[in-house]
Amino acid sequence: MRLVLKLFLSLSLACSFLTTAHSAENGKPGLPMQRASFEYHSAFLMNLHHFLLDVAVRKKSLQELPWDNKPGEAEFAILKEAVDFYKADYAKRDPLFDATMQGIKRGLSVDDQRRDASGLAIPAPLIAVLNRVAPVYARCIWASQNKSNQDWIRQTKQLDASYGKEIQARIEKYMVHAFPAKPIRSDIVVMTGTRQGAYTDEQIIMPSGRPDYQGLAALEMLYHEASHTTVTDTLVATINDRMKAAHREGESDLWHVLQFYTVGKVTQDVLKQSANLDYQPYALKNGLYQKAWPEYLDLIDQVWEPYLEGQLNFKDAITQAVDQMPAEKK
Repeated sequence: MRLVLKLFLSLSLACSFLTTAHSAENGKPGLPMQRASFEYHSAFLMNLHHFLLDVAVRKKSLQELPWDNKPGEAEFAILKEAVDFYKADYAKRDPLFDATMQGIKRGLSVDDQRRDASGLAIPAPLIAVLNRVAPVYARCIWASQNKSNQDWIRQTKQLDASYGKEIQARIEKYMVHAFPAKPIRSDIVVMTGTRQGAYTDEQIIMPSGRPDYQGLAALEMLYHEASHTTVTDTLVATINDRMKAAHREGESDLWHVLQFYTVGKVTQDVLKQSANLDYQPYALKNGLYQKAWPEYLDLIDQVWEPYLEGQLNFKDAITQAVDQMPAEKK
């Protein structure tokens, strides 16, 4: 999940979006002019990297992993060596914000079938480790990991085809910003090596192996992550402008709270109105607000929910939200 504030986005984008981003389509006003699209990948090397990272970060027992074919003694030695390599360095880095990890992710964004890391734009010691462990990963666990990814992609594509257009349109309306016109690369891995799960800059890394990312939640989290690409830009800029005007210093989680709530509420409403499906948004079901942002609950009820219901305009809602925002924790 991207937490970097974009401070210098012109608010003229918001005005332009309000007048041009939606149009009538098949007699249905308000649908997006440009449909968000996702370029799904279940790439061998990207998955191998995140497999080793996750085992290293979570200190999992190699012996207890759900192997398709249990590694032999020599294979376990190769796996342990690779995991130790990750523990010594990459497991201590943030996959989203660390420049080295960003470079590795970009370097591994190659053909899904590629199994040789030679020549890629990643550190040479990592190339050696990946090439050494790749045959073991391929023989012992890749089949089930790839199946997990492909199953997740299939179910999510079906959900997106049924409900995604309306979800996109409502998110764009409330965020006052369009989704990217170009396809969003979405790499599906079993586990991401992060406590939070998925993470996104211009590219989504999504876990197929987490129970809380399955079923209808997969649809919400797809659009949650996709909205981290550019869709929150106007929200962030407007919050920052109001904070500056109100002499509020420091960074705030307000934008992320509002984004999480909006995408969840939109998904809930679309599923109910389109298919009479009862869906509890991810953050509510998993107690995220109580765990991470309890101080924002009243603000959501008193300001943001009225905005979503059409009782406030965007600028007034942001002004009131910032003015009611609790002081940052020290």
